[in-house]
Amino acid sequence: MTTTTKLEEGLALDRACLKAWFTMHEAQRQRMRFQRFWHPELFNTKVEPRPQSYATEVFKEVLDSMGYGPDYYDRMANTEANAKADLERVARTHPLWEHFEAIKGLSAYTCGAYVAAAGRIDKAHTIAAHWKGMGLDVLPDGTVPRRIRGKKDVERKIPALPHVTMIGEQIRAQFLRPQGRLSEFYYGFKGAEPPDKQKIYRHKSALRLTQKLLYACLWREHRLAYGLDAPMPYAFDLLKHDLGHYITIQDFYEPQG
Repeated sequence: MTTTTKLEEGLALDRACLKAWFTMHEAQRQRMRFQRFWHPELFNTKVEPRPQSYATEVFKEVLDSMGYGPDYYDRMANTEANAKADLERVARTHPLWEHFEAIKGLSAYTCGAYVAAAGRIDKAHTIAAHWKGMGLDVLPDGTVPRRIRGKKDVERKIPALPHVTMIGEQIRAQFLRPQGRLSEFYYGFKGAEPPDKQKIYRHKSALRLTQKLLYACLWREHRLAYGLDAPMPYAFDLLKHDLGHYITIQDFYEPQG
């Protein structure tokens, strides 16, 4: 298989993941939009549901007349389930799946979602470019783009596209749920932060650094799988840091036995 063919087939897989994720997300959004009207019993609440009001009854009639009735809700629920299944099926055929499968806390869904967020990996020629597309870049002074209360003239770059930000939050949520290598990296970064920093800042910084490190390793494997070059990070390529500190995707794997 030529490099061009390998890249074309790989990008087709990436596109399939993105299409499945968008389909799933939009169907989920529509389902949740109308769930309180057609299936209020599905909401997890300890409060007794209120009796249906006169306005709600009329509004449901309007929704039904516009094509947003119970049949539409059921169709969106089925579309959501099928799209998620498609996303997971495609993800299991993706070159990155062998790595996601070996990392505790990650799944076929997170693999497909990550690929959907990564976009055109052939356009991200460096790790820094990939981080920027994933909303993990920094300002020229090395600080994270953020708003400051009471100030409107603060430089604030758009971190990432909405779906990239959403997927990033879903992946970060997996770092602490299982106690594995991901959480070890998190606690290592958190412990290295100055103790005088507020707890919330140490927590967010550790999450961000763990995510950047994971993404850097996945970026490299993603590009190599498609026959693309994957240059070493700046610190090792130009500054010639000790390669003993270089982290690979295998360092995230759970120890065997």
